[in-house]
Amino acid sequence: MKKHRKLYSLLIFLISLRLLSQVGINTVTPNPKAALHVMSKNNNTGILFPLLTTAQRDAIGAAATEDGLIIYNTDQKCYNYYNAGNTAWISLCGNGQKAAYTTDCNSVKVYGSYTQGTPLNNNNYVSVSVTVTIGGTYNILAKTPNGYYFEKSGVFPGAGTYVINLNGVGTPVTGPQTDTLSFSYEGITDTTCTSKTVNVLSSQVSYGINCSGSSVSGIYNSPVQLDYNTNTVSIPLSNVNTAGTVNITTSTNNGVSFTTTENITVANTSFTLHGVGIPAGAGTYSYSFTTNGANPQVCTFNVTFGTTVGTFANPANRCLEIFSAGKTTDGYYWVKDASSNPYKTYCDMSNGGWTLIKSLSERQILVVEQTQNESWATQAARNAVTTETGIFNEYAFSLPAAAVSNIGNSTSTSKEYRFSIKEKGQIGTTVSDIESSTVAPINDNWVKNNYLNAIVTDGNLATGNYTTYGNTTKGKIFGFDFGKPVTGVTLYKLNGVDFQLNIPGLYSQASFFTGIFGGNGYASNNTPANNLTYTYPGGQTYTFNKYYLNDLFGLYMNNESQLNHHIGTCSNSTDDYGGASFCNNGWANWRPHNLNLKSGNYEGRIIQYWIK
Repeated sequence: MKKHRKLYSLLIFLISLRLLSQVGINTVTPNPKAALHVMSKNNNTGILFPLLTTAQRDAIGAAATEDGLIIYNTDQKCYNYYNAGNTAWISLCGNGQKAAYTTDCNSVKVYGSYTQGTPLNNNNYVSVSVTVTIGGTYNILAKTPNGYYFEKSGVFPGAGTYVINLNGVGTPVTGPQTDTLSFSYEGITDTTCTSKTVNVLSSQVSYGINCSGSSVSGIYNSPVQLDYNTNTVSIPLSNVNTAGTVNITTSTNNGVSFTTTENITVANTSFTLHGVGIPAGAGTYSYSFTTNGANPQVCTFNVTFGTTVGTFANPANRCLEIFSAGKTTDGYYWVKDASSNPYKTYCDMSNGGWTLIKSLSERQILVVEQTQNESWATQAARNAVTTETGIFNEYAFSLPAAAVSNIGNSTSTSKEYRFSIKEKGQIGTTVSDIESSTVAPINDNWVKNNYLNAIVTDGNLATGNYTTYGNTTKGKIFGFDFGKPVTGVTLYKLNGVDFQLNIPGLYSQASFFTGIFGGNGYASNNTPANNLTYTYPGGQTYTFNKYYLNDLFGLYMNNESQLNHHIGTCSNSTDDYGGASFCNNGWANWRPHNLNLKSGNYEGRIIQYWIK
């Protein structure tokens, strides 16, 4: 009977629960808004939820139907509930469970400028890429030993890749220096990402300079690289109000600049700029800079550069190369053949960098050698100077063919050549006497009135025979304009008048002839109307007939008469300034002009060949 009473009581209790939709434990008056109301019977008990490890919790496989499911995480020592919206278990401790994530050290970037004594602001931050596998709270810290750090805390809502900006906090204490960042995540130091740095500038320096007192030290030559320690410029300080760092880099000119990063105090009287770079050429170049700090000043100073190009130690391929490097003074320089063997020669810089390859006096041609068979490409060496103590002889000089080939083997599509005849020869016996007495072409009156420049587009006189017409020529004969202004088989002109016939013109042929190949009667008929008169600087006059304008800037006298006074004069004449229009063929019918007496002999004028 007792058993039936208990069963009856339980049935009534359950029916009441069903009717009321509320459950009370240790209370007969459950809260009407609570589905379950639990009271501690003696105020000394609680509710114990399922105790699960993180692994056990995750094994539940919670989904949307378990939204709000609660367990106690024994690993975290905290209650977790499942949030279906985030598809994640959320911790009820603090701000939530700690996130699981990794960072990419290579992605770390430092933003902003950092100066000693200047507090960090919103522009100072560090970005880092984070890959999250489990959402939750995070704390990332990047600290330095120099009074400032970067930090960010927050919540990752779920798995994914995020870029986090760590905010800068603090003020750099020391500068200039480079600080290394030390990263930690949730208080655990990262021992692998240790290469990221922050450059801290010094506090703003304040100083003044005396620009006009700048002093340049060292030797400056192209193309020699500057030495950081010896190629320097000293800049005087007029005052130092606030100690700090001078940080200056000048403008770049001629391939060179000057720079310094130097600490100064009130005790300093100057700072030093250091040269860097390889000078491109010779000349004087300006360099400007603006001082850093609280009181900027602009300063400009000049540096003069020489060049080693064209020296015995660094011979050039041709005088044009020396000219382009900045040496523009007429005189003796060193060129080379393809094997870099050095040869001294004369460079006509006033006319743009011509290289002298041959220089023969009238005596050398008419008396000593008596030959016309040498081309530019096959000429033999005459008194070639190959040592620094060697003496140059402009009355009998020629570079070897190998050097001529290298000089003329430029990459230009057009080649330039020059013939000239000078009157004033060198004097003396020592190297210094001879070289100082050499008259530059621009200062020789005969050269100004007797020369020919040729531009060739269909061959190279320096490397082979030339007998074609792809050239133009321009110059003077006895002061009268002479040349062929149009390329191809076209007429030469003298004094503005066309020849009446075409001549072979520019020639350089081994064992035959080199010069302007002409012939009697090509320029004009032999009539008085075709006479021209040239007046010498001394007042003497020479009249010739254009009919006899034959071979020029070279001789072909075996079978033909030649123009008098062009190269030498008639041997039966005592007149060095006038006389007949022509001299008969044959070496015996010629002599040098009575000019440039040397060792008892007159050398006469000097015929010179050049390449640019």
